[in-house]
Amino acid sequence: MGLLKAILATSLLRCGRVTSFKIKSNLEAVYTRQWRATRRHLAVGVESSGIVTTVEGNHEAEETVRKSRFVARCTRAGKFDDAQRFVKQVSDPKARHNCWAWVGRNTQRSSDDGEPSGTAGRPMLNAIEGEGLVDTVVVVTRYKAKDAPMLGAGGLLRAYGSAASLVLRQADRVDVIPTEPVDLAFPIAELGHVQSLIARFEGRKAGTGALARGIEDYSDTGHVRMVVEIECAFARGFEAELVEVTNGLAQVLSGVPDDE
Repeated sequence: MGLLKAILATSLLRCGRVTSFKIKSNLEAVYTRQWRATRRHLAVGVESSGIVTTVEGNHEAEETVRKSRFVARCTRAGKFDDAQRFVKQVSDPKARHNCWAWVGRNTQRSSDDGEPSGTAGRPMLNAIEGEGLVDTVVVVTRYKAKDAPMLGAGGLLRAYGSAASLVLRQADRVDVIPTEPVDLAFPIAELGHVQSLIARFEGRKAGTGALARGIEDYSDTGHVRMVVEIECAFARGFEAELVEVTNGLAQVLSGVPDDE
């Protein structure tokens, strides 16, 4: 019952945030170097069960402002790592600047890439937010002619924001249901109960608590570690059922194992 109360007490702090659970010493064996090497970081949800909107596919648009070309590209990026890969993929090393912005479900990042501070990344973030999008990255590459005049801070703000807005407005969009990872640890004797519970959620349709399996790790000490991805609105209920079917022997873990 103590663990169930802890889950319910911290329910408002989850869905994209870590819990306050402490890992018992007898589960430390699960934190093996093999686990650290293979652990897959799953996308984190927002603090809402509502549908969110992002772009679908890769898109490109271009504007010219006073002899400076601004080529904008965008795509969906559920994680910052995805955004970084896209930035690296589409950036032109020969261009003067490759500025970018990414908005995730509960965080955002941007880069002015050599432009005056706040004149590129910030207006691009504003463009993404203004379109009501999340999990979206935009890269704007600037090509400046030798005889192109200076645009000034105001001109750069308008140019980068306009290019980002242009490509986002042309992009196809898709609605997605926010999900979050739930990190589980339990004695292997409870595997049957846990598998039955997971199978029940796996059979649900999207919007009714659908669940997907992530990584699974079986330690030599008789414990199991699992990560499942579940719709945010149903995560707390899943955790409560997990405690019930295992008689409190399962734990929901917090944080990411370190390399110590």
